[in-house]
Formats: sequence, structure tokens, C-alpha cells
Amino acid sequence: MNKTVYSIHPPKKFSSKKKAFSHVVYHQENGHFITPDEFSGEGINPMNFYNLRDQFSLESILILDRVKNVENDVCIMDHVNKSEFNFLTGKTPHKDLPAVPDMTHIYHPIGDMEQKVVHTVGPDRFSNAEIDGEIISESVGLIAPVWHYVGVKVFARNFHVED
Repeated sequence: MNKTVYSIHPPKKFSSKKKAFSHVVYHQENGHFITPDEFSGEGINPMNFYNLRDQFSLESILILDRVKNVENDVCIMDHVNKSEFNFLTGKTPHKDLPAVPDMTHIYHPIGDMEQKVVHTVGPDRFSNAEIDGEIISESVGLIAPVWHYVGVKVFARNFHVED
């Protein structure tokens, strides 16, 4: 199965890589793994995601995100943005897309994985973030809306933080 994964953390194994639209695209045996050059509006924005979508004919993407306060693998089905930032602010409308996009139903289920809501705090605050009883996410709540905005079907899940 050929798939495309997006994460702010590069993969450990890949066969080759190239630059595209302020991102690094790592080629793997079963697809592509895309990471931004840096976690900023220079790379993470509708224009770059639209161009990545078109260059790689993306219909869907799997976002991998670091999370805290969960032990099992989970499917992220919604987020609360507690980062005080949004990569769409000031960047819409783009091309023929709306100025105020519909952000309902951004995420899609992954098989029979347990579905959870996460609280995204951003990379700068992730290491020290503590929210009692809530799953804390590093970046999905900032990245998923941009992919959704450019018409890419979003799937998201955690990967484990090693202490």
C-alpha cells in the first residue's frame, strides 16, 4: 500500500529524500514521509500544502503526532487548539478555497482504533505541558486544519513519546 505520512519529526529509515515547498520529502518503500523544514508559517501554510497535494497527487494523509497521557495507540478524531496559534490565520482565502473554511469533521477513523480527542499545545510547550486527565498533543491540531482546508482527507494517530 502506497501511503503518505506527515509529521514534524523526520523518519529514522528512508531510501532517499528531496526538498519540496519548504518541506523534506523522504521516500520509503511503501510511500512518502513529509516533514516541514521548520515548524512555522513559512512551511506550514495553505500554499505549500496545496502544492504538495498536487505534486504528490494526495487524496489523503496520515498525520503522526507525539502525545502524552495515553498508553495505547489511538486514532485522533478531534482536537482542542491550546497553542494560541493557527496556520490558517491570514492565509485564507487561497486560490478558489473559502476565506472561512468549514472545520467540522476534519478527521477520519482508522480501522477499529480507539478514538480520542487531543489538546494540542505546540512543540514549544509540549515537553512541559500538563493538563489533568486530558491527552496532550504536540502538533496535530495545528497541521490537520491546513490539510483539510486544501481538500486532503486527514487521518491522525499518536506515536509514543520516549521518556
